[in-house]
Amino acid sequence: MDSRNGLSRRHFLQMSLAAAGGALVAGVPLHRLIAQGGGFQGAADFWDWEYEPRQTYMRQLITEWQEANPGITLNYTTFPYGDLGTKLLTANEAEQNPPISNVHSDWRPALQRANLLAPYPEDLFDFSQLASTPYLRTGDGQIYTSTFGYYCSIVFLNNVMLEEEGLTAADVPTAWADFVEFARQLTRYDANGVVERPGIGLNHYYSQKWLWQDLIYQAGGYQYNEDGTQAIWNSPEGVEALQLISDWYHVHRIDDPLLERHFDMFYTDRSAGFLSHGYWAGDLVADEAWEGRFSTVPEPTWSGGADPSWGLTLPEEGLAVFANYPEEQQQAMFSFIQYALGTDERRIQWAKVHAIPTDRVDLLNDPALLENDEGNVLQSQAVTIPYRVNAGEQPLEADTYLREMFERVILNAESPQEVLDDVTTRFNAFMTEQGQTYLITERSYTPPTA
Repeated sequence: MDSRNGLSRRHFLQMSLAAAGGALVAGVPLHRLIAQGGGFQGAADFWDWEYEPRQTYMRQLITEWQEANPGITLNYTTFPYGDLGTKLLTANEAEQNPPISNVHSDWRPALQRANLLAPYPEDLFDFSQLASTPYLRTGDGQIYTSTFGYYCSIVFLNNVMLEEEGLTAADVPTAWADFVEFARQLTRYDANGVVERPGIGLNHYYSQKWLWQDLIYQAGGYQYNEDGTQAIWNSPEGVEALQLISDWYHVHRIDDPLLERHFDMFYTDRSAGFLSHGYWAGDLVADEAWEGRFSTVPEPTWSGGADPSWGLTLPEEGLAVFANYPEEQQQAMFSFIQYALGTDERRIQWAKVHAIPTDRVDLLNDPALLENDEGNVLQSQAVTIPYRVNAGEQPLEADTYLREMFERVILNAESPQEVLDDVTTRFNAFMTEQGQTYLITERSYTPPTA
């Protein structure tokens, strides 16, 4: 729906959050929720990282839940993202962790391996409805977190600059070979032939990384071997993916690595578009100055279609309960999680809060989810979700090697094959020395058409 014909997304979200505030968990009477939280009395700390839209809605839900559970107080505290990760990964050693926290997908596997998290009760949700279940039910078969939804790469477009070329979002090609020509058409150069307006910006490490991973999965490849002990980044699929990114800068000259990061260029009308995860949509949809001025489309694929995969998806995890607290306090925390995520309405509202598709596969095309979808952000991601690969745990140390890889290929124009051979060999030596087992789930993906 075009928001120019109705409420802005910001106003719609404010109204719908308020309307959904009193919804009960589907099929679960309020007395059961109170009973689940009723054994514990007192205060409990609740940690989260800073993200204003989530904080606003979370505080609303906490207030409602506390009213239904008199005698229990949740002390909700937020930290900068990096600080919270450090605190969670170290606090448990001194038993200074809270009983409940929002846990990022990058941190959860380490906490899970260390037996620091309490498993979710099997009747908390209908886990068969959740896209995350096959990937979270690893190892001992338990689930230790909830997933709000998924981020995946989409193409952001400046509608005004498209119109100057006589184009609309409907004209965006779906195959990479054609999309490259489309992006070149939108690129502008100065008198010396240097890019001054990227057609589709790519200047951000994580966006480059996510695109590279997308391209590998789109080609039917993987990042790691079957037992997850060694990287296979220098596979033919990995080289082909990195070659496209190299050519983006050095052959097609759609972007310039010396320009600012893609979102800053786009936000100040100095780029016709950029390619990245839906994460960046939050600022755009919250800024009324951008209402009707931007659009999004799904990321292209090698084939122009969905098979064998549309690429990577990153789960926005998730509320976790810590195991070093008494059972009655754990039950109270799970009662809150059920209250916060247990209805269709809640799942849809959390998707809107994060501007991402929901974890509930059956709700991806729900009219309530897609209503007032500014810039088509939710639909551009949702249509791809069944064809997205949840890679599972990504070794945090891999970023050191991948950052070097992009710097050498993009800044120094080195050969993708040679760079990949080098960084893969060195990273695998590190993996062997470390001897760590990772919860890598990329091979669990099965395309819906299989």
